[in-house]
Amino acid sequence: MKKFLTTLLTAVFFCLPLTVFAADSATEKLIQMEIDTYGKEQPGAILERINQLEKEYTGQNMRGNLTVRIDSVYEILYGNSGAPSVLAKINAIEWNAYSKVSSNSVQERLTRLEREIFGKTSNETFIKRINTLAKASFGNEEIPLVEMQLSRDVLIKVELVEDVGSRTLQAGDLVDIKVAENVFVDGNLIFAKGLPGKGKVEKVRKAKGWTGRNGKVEIDFYTLNCIDGNGIDVYVGEESKNEMTVQQMIAGASLVGMNLNNDWNKIMVHGKNLEIPAGTQLYLQTEKTVGLYGLKVSADLIPVEDEENIENEDAAE
Repeated sequence: MKKFLTTLLTAVFFCLPLTVFAADSATEKLIQMEIDTYGKEQPGAILERINQLEKEYTGQNMRGNLTVRIDSVYEILYGNSGAPSVLAKINAIEWNAYSKVSSNSVQERLTRLEREIFGKTSNETFIKRINTLAKASFGNEEIPLVEMQLSRDVLIKVELVEDVGSRTLQAGDLVDIKVAENVFVDGNLIFAKGLPGKGKVEKVRKAKGWTGRNGKVEIDFYTLNCIDGNGIDVYVGEESKNEMTVQQMIAGASLVGMNLNNDWNKIMVHGKNLEIPAGTQLYLQTEKTVGLYGLKVSADLIPVEDEENIENEDAAE
């Protein structure tokens, strides 16, 4: 399918001026937008699919060549330059309703919110539906998303989305994680419970029962989405390791190559493959200072269970 899309895009580009992106880049953007909008890649011709996305979000087709149109929709969905993106707004509305967010498609999330808030769904464009939900949720279409700087080494508790095991994983495989607890910095929600992230398997050692060698997996957890929908670089640093040691997060620590002394035996079975269940938690920390949008939250709206997950930026530095 990808080969077909690339060939078709190349043919279209031959007739269109001012190509902005390479064919593969445009194809990947289109597919990613469809997955995040509908939950899966859509069938049909390229132009039909772009037309549909444009109408879903704005109600009209945009001007420009093929790649300019793809980039315009991409900016609406993901871009946070000058104003919060569609994903930032949906994340904020969903968190305000449930104190967590989901990784479902835009279409699914809007439908659920409308049904639970209004008792019915709308046929308006996604942008109009978001504005209506924002007004109902926050009392104003203008959601309190504020631009700010997030320092490095802010701690985030995350958890595995699926089981991880040395028997089936291979180096290079991706592992899904999600934020386990809301994180606030200076009164702004930065990492909302449920936001997705990724890790990449760096090393796998399969068990050899006849030698008594245990299975082992090491994962580089490298990115985590913040409330504005952007991926933030994260890593396992000293703060993360210290927190996992203090809380004796044995299984989670094992995934990043940590050995918590004698407690290692609690998860290592002699001569057996390593099996870590979904829901296993560990700590990550932000890798560098970044600019982003945070959701301004009144102190009385912060869930009681999240009160200890409030950080002061000065302290973090």
